[in-house]
Order: sequence, then C-alpha cells, then structure tokens
Amino acid sequence: MSNFLKKKSWVIKFEVTFYGNDPERGSFREIKEDSVIISEDIDIKNKVSFDTKENVEINFLLWVDNLSIEKLTKVPHDYNSLNVKYDEESIEVLSVKSV
Repeated sequence: MSNFLKKKSWVIKFEVTFYGNDPERGSFREIKEDSVIISEDIDIKNKVSFDTKENVEINFLLWVDNLSIEKLTKVPHDYNSLNVKYDEESIEVLSVKSV
C-alpha cells in the first residue's frame, strides 16, 4: 500500500529547436536534446493529474512555458551574441517514462 501512495516521478526527454539568423550564414536552426525529471511537487498553474504519460507531457509543457530557455537546456554558444538574432524556440517532447 505504501507504493500506491508514493508520488511518481517522470523523466521527460525533449528537444529544443532554436531558430536564428546570422548575417554570415543566413537563417538556421539548432537542435538541443535534453531531459528533466518532474513530479507532482512542481508548481504548475492549471496542471492536470500526473496519472498518464499524456497528462505528464501537458504538465511539462505548461511548466516550461513559464521558464526562461536558459533554465531548461544549454543554449547555443552564440545565443547572446549581438551579431546573431534568435527569434524563437520550439519544444517537442520525445518520450515520457515513469521512474
């Protein structure tokens, strides 16, 4: 019964695509892959229950919506360069696994 009451943690594997423009090489995109462990303890506005992989993915996307990208993954080496302009990032969940 104690296992039933134990809160689950989930490993989320995701990729972030950075879209940018460099005066020398033109428009480009750079993809970074990373993972994070989340659980019910994370403060997420409007979160849904953590009972299915789909709900965990929704909660992850709600959570990252309020994070700066630097807190989520390693940004490209020229991310803060004055010569290179990054317009947006997109995040895609690759897998969700219960721990």
